[in-house]
Amino acid sequence: MARNQSEHLEDAERAKRAGLSRRAFIAGAASTTMAAGIASMLGGCAPQSSEEGVDGATADASDLAPTPYGATYPWPAEPPQISDGDIEEELNVDVAVVGLGVSGVAAFRAASEAGASVAGFEKGSEPGVRSSQYAYLNGSLTERFNLGTFDLEEVIDHEWAECSSITNYAIVRKWAYHCAEAFDWWCAGDDELYIPEPGETISMMGDPDHPVAVMSMSDVTIDYKNENQAAYPENLAFTDHPHVVNANLQKGVDLGNTAYFGHFAEQLIMKDGRCTGVYVRNAETGKYKKVNATGGVILSCGDCGSNPEIMAHFFPHVVENGNGNPWPNMDVEGNRTNTGDAYKMGYWAGAAFSQYQAPMIHVMGGPGDTDAQDASMGLTAPLLRLNYHGERFQNEDVAATECEYAFEKQPQKKAFLVFDSHLDEQIPLFINTFASTLSEFDERVGDGTIFKGETLEELFSSIEGMDAEEAVKSVERYNELCANGVDEDFGKKAKYLLPVQDGPFYAQRMGLGLCLCTMGGLSSDEEAHVISTERDIIPGLYVSGNAQGDRFAVKYPFKLSGTSHSMAMYYGKVAGENAAAGK
Repeated sequence: MARNQSEHLEDAERAKRAGLSRRAFIAGAASTTMAAGIASMLGGCAPQSSEEGVDGATADASDLAPTPYGATYPWPAEPPQISDGDIEEELNVDVAVVGLGVSGVAAFRAASEAGASVAGFEKGSEPGVRSSQYAYLNGSLTERFNLGTFDLEEVIDHEWAECSSITNYAIVRKWAYHCAEAFDWWCAGDDELYIPEPGETISMMGDPDHPVAVMSMSDVTIDYKNENQAAYPENLAFTDHPHVVNANLQKGVDLGNTAYFGHFAEQLIMKDGRCTGVYVRNAETGKYKKVNATGGVILSCGDCGSNPEIMAHFFPHVVENGNGNPWPNMDVEGNRTNTGDAYKMGYWAGAAFSQYQAPMIHVMGGPGDTDAQDASMGLTAPLLRLNYHGERFQNEDVAATECEYAFEKQPQKKAFLVFDSHLDEQIPLFINTFASTLSEFDERVGDGTIFKGETLEELFSSIEGMDAEEAVKSVERYNELCANGVDEDFGKKAKYLLPVQDGPFYAQRMGLGLCLCTMGGLSSDEEAHVISTERDIIPGLYVSGNAQGDRFAVKYPFKLSGTSHSMAMYYGKVAGENAAAGK
């Protein structure tokens, strides 16, 4: 699960630390300090809401893009009109990459190394990076980090089944067999990256002697096949993910290519059904670059989590449930990135959308009251959980994703983790708990999320809105099940049937998970081609990262952690190589 957020360093310091050349860092980019002024100066050139036409006027429903089923998408039916007078520069390259996060940077480097001339465009002032976990299956680093060795066919079948068997099987299969070698390539892109010796341990906080390092996020001793909350032992991570991403970008720059920051891709250029380029708005000038790309355009511009209207269309349940959005990256105009740009540009180019899109939402144990990711963390042990009616409602031994769906059905979409004075001795029994000690809980009593009582009646009466009488009955029933060693109500394993009977008693208020990202977008194949509404490849148009559809469906498979980053990087590499080769 994604937990850490990259520190918000000053742009110049970040560039210096990452080793980016001045050319790569400032090429055409507006600085963050100019963002507020830029937004007001550009007026009609600033991003418009989906209810506005290209001239800023309010559009009626007839102006919105029609869906195949008679409704409308939340953007104009026609792309913005861009005249010759709006063009400040015309660029001729082999490959254009839209979006410079993990996937776009991988595409930028891969196309560059394939000998292509490449232009990359990012609307932020730096590459967009958040957490750092990557799935790693049966590669050169497996033994070094004491990871598991897997039957890849079983892993592929598990991943496919977890997504309701409706993703593109070929996408999952190709990734599983090649993700490790792609990760090795990604590591080789950072000359300062330290890979520990066998048995050497590096923590997420890093090592003073090796500030940029690979570390393992896995424990091969955990019985992951039988523990519902355990992931496969296949997870590697970076102690400084931004450094690795920037170093990989620099590899492409060193080959003579350019990354433009503060640039907003707004429309693809199509000719006879082929994508031949893209129009990109320079936020600093309000003018466009017309980018002609003979090999093609790669859309690696992220998801739609920061666009409420597109979210309401493709992820209505996320909007209805009120899952928070912790996405930290901003564009140079002061708005969050991940605004669904690929949806609009892809639609105007004739692309189909992935029909079963997946939000990444995990219950982390915290109250889920805000978008702050740190505040979403809490104890997630498989202990007794009650809702505001005082009722037990689930087998508590489920992964974070499945827990989300149970919480969504509860009053106020909240639950309470209930435990007693034996917590400290119980914690070693659990995995993936974000554990706290009783003394730490004592310090938080009264903060609105942690409650304590010497008796069960006192505990539940202190929770506003709780049916205290019913809650006491539920605890009594649960204790009977624990004593008998069989969960007749929900089927939880006997090892996790731990009674709540010795005071003082505690309750932790838990809420829905944050929507860490969305995974859907444009329908695609295992070569990162975009698929049209006629189910044909759109020549010259590629997609990778969270804009790439058909990788995940319905939910994110919790047990194969780090798959999102790994697939984003891998299919960025695939897209870059294929676009450079024109295939």
